[in-house]
Amino acid sequence: MSVWRSASDRLARMIGLTVAHSQERYYQALLRNIQPGQRWLDVGCGRQIVPDFAASLDEQRAAAAKAKLLVGMDVDPAIRDHPLLQQRVVGWGDALPFADSSFDLITANMVMEHVKDPTRVLSEVRRVLRPGGRFLFHTPNSKYYLIFIASLIPDFVKLKIVRLLESRPKEDVFHAYYRINTSSRVRTLAAQSGFEVKHIDVGGSVGSFAALGPIGVLEVFILKALSWPLLQDFNVTLIAVLIKPDHVDLTSQNGFEFARHHVP
Repeated sequence: MSVWRSASDRLARMIGLTVAHSQERYYQALLRNIQPGQRWLDVGCGRQIVPDFAASLDEQRAAAAKAKLLVGMDVDPAIRDHPLLQQRVVGWGDALPFADSSFDLITANMVMEHVKDPTRVLSEVRRVLRPGGRFLFHTPNSKYYLIFIASLIPDFVKLKIVRLLESRPKEDVFHAYYRINTSSRVRTLAAQSGFEVKHIDVGGSVGSFAALGPIGVLEVFILKALSWPLLQDFNVTLIAVLIKPDHVDLTSQNGFEFARHHVP
């Protein structure tokens, strides 16, 4: 850990700022929502459930073991490297290749910001969820000042910034639309799509400028201000839990099936 990062962490503790990364908060939300014996679909799953810094692979394996079935879905070939999936499917959220009422839990970790038509995706998610099933997703908050600025920056510039701040290769950076990326937008689109909103958490993270020395230290004060109730809605990320109403759906089919693009 760098001297400046260590100073940022000490300052955060001194002023009472929680330094947990949003991926850690998402993982804890996942643990609260996954129940033994469930069928679980992770949309846009990538290589792991969460990054290693949020939970070790053994911890993620224990979470995955709770599910009766864990299916991963992604358009990225990286899905082949995911060690915890029981089934792999190539596809995107606007056309889920599964029968109605196939899953108890659907998750999407840093995916919904890349969705061009969130209403269509929510409709598909609702269709393949069983009554009472949950959709848990984690996504940036477009009211957060850095995300708002990022939404105005061309992708070729954004690639350079992400490489500097996060050391992510360009293959792991995708275009973002931010069309379901405020708490009010989540509530509106959820209602239009027939979901009940169980919970929306607008929370912080460890900061974006930790690699930039003293700027990272100054950012701690911004994150602390955003944790105040009056500014909470402008914090860094959203973690939402939507529920498909628990009533009999006469059009649903029982069971589970792959329709296309199954990856062995």
